[in-house]
Amino acid sequence: MKKKSIDLPISRELIESLSLTEGSSCNVEVGKRIVRVNIAAAENSHNADGKTVYITDDLAAVLGLPPGISLNIIRADKRLRLGPLVGVLAGRYSKERSSFGAQNTFFRSLMTSIRNLHGSGFVFCPQDIDGERKTINAYYISEKTDERWKRMYFPLPDVCYNRYFSDTAAVGSYHTVALLARYGVRTFNNSIGSKWAVHRLLAQHSDVAPHLPETRLLESTQSLVSMLKKHKEVYLKPPSGCKGRGIIRVTRRKGAYLVKTADGDNCFIYRSPQEILARIRISMDCSMPIIQQSIRFTANDRHIDFRVLVQKNRQNEWKVTGTAARVGASGKITTNLHTGGKAEEPETILQDRGFESLQISAISKELEELALRIAAIIDSKARSLGELGLDFLIDTAGQVWFLEANPKPGRRSFSEISQDMRKVAVSRPMEYACYLAGF
Repeated sequence: MKKKSIDLPISRELIESLSLTEGSSCNVEVGKRIVRVNIAAAENSHNADGKTVYITDDLAAVLGLPPGISLNIIRADKRLRLGPLVGVLAGRYSKERSSFGAQNTFFRSLMTSIRNLHGSGFVFCPQDIDGERKTINAYYISEKTDERWKRMYFPLPDVCYNRYFSDTAAVGSYHTVALLARYGVRTFNNSIGSKWAVHRLLAQHSDVAPHLPETRLLESTQSLVSMLKKHKEVYLKPPSGCKGRGIIRVTRRKGAYLVKTADGDNCFIYRSPQEILARIRISMDCSMPIIQQSIRFTANDRHIDFRVLVQKNRQNEWKVTGTAARVGASGKITTNLHTGGKAEEPETILQDRGFESLQISAISKELEELALRIAAIIDSKARSLGELGLDFLIDTAGQVWFLEANPKPGRRSFSEISQDMRKVAVSRPMEYACYLAGF
């Protein structure tokens, strides 16, 4: 039986600009799928929008795409490319709740963002990939904002945005990323290495090194004793981790040490460094934590830091999306919002702490310049890095200190400050995906 031919309706202006011929046939590529189509002149206005084409239901079924979408179109040698097709790698999906958990709202916003850029997107978990068929049984939503996630088989995408988290750290997606790479799929925002590796990298740069708190590996009891003698208060952290898990603060007092964990409200008194190390072995699932100088911004019990979100745009340029001050809950040693912290405007926090307007302007400028510089340095050693959440501390004298980098930053801090800022924060990963895909 003769195979039914599939038409790709394109406006006559676009047919001419792409040097195509009406009625001819050519190969069309979406993600990693290639199909043969006939070039047909569009008889409606769907195709009159710049360099995008409306995908008919028949063509969508053949391409493995949802119905009712428009895609960018470009010519690549003798074939046409439609897209981009972007996959978002998630850790888990709950069928009972029809949800990706804490990231569900963010993922829905990403799907809206890629549609606005005339691309198509889906969310998937590692087990959803069918390597033999080169498909992914993934989740998508249509333009209806109240719609539940639907599932269908997509082609392998052009680009994958890695938002996979394990229970303890942003790791575990290595094999999935390697499998996708085997088929030519570019993944961005993978691991940037441990906190210690990032610290050592940045310490090599003379313009950044003065902004780094003293940091060492906790190799022995002597390392702890030495740092506490010098700084009186230190933070002990697992080399990789997120959301403040496993962090311990140690404060030296006469004849004793006060120890407080990130997930607790009470202080514990220890008489010797050996006792502290024993506690660390219980609290942290790692062989060698890092020990870092404590920097106080206030004399009270509220911890404050500053999160700067830097992202790449569609031109592959690093831009500062925004800065949020994060104020920890009373008595907490971290500022994480999930433990009761809250986001506020940085200027308001600095003003409340007695800084004058000229000082605030200078600090804000230094934060942004330092964030862009740090992003560029980390990017030089990472592969396809599209965004970073960079955490800074500011001491009572106004000195800016860099704390750590997060390659999978959340958006909640910025949502609490400005919805416009959040829109940009959601849009830019999809803009960068367009760049990586060649659109």
